[in-house]
Amino acid sequence: MTVLLTIPTIGTDADNFELYSDKDNFSDPFETGISRADLLIGYTSSVVPDYSSIVRVTSSFKCINSLDITLQ
Repeated sequence: MTVLLTIPTIGTDADNFELYSDKDNFSDPFETGISRADLLIGYTSSVVPDYSSIVRVTSSFKCINSLDITLQ
């Protein structure tokens, strides 16, 4: 499934993001190495697992916070 993920505000300490899906209970990233800049302008992922309803965006650089994005 292809989705556009945009995060309007990201702290400067966060970068190098990984994307997870609720389809496997957020256990394995389906995409890695997403830049802060890409998410700020809108990142298109074409490898989101089918039937996912939530994508979790997690920074693997300094920041330990995650953001869940509900797909519509």
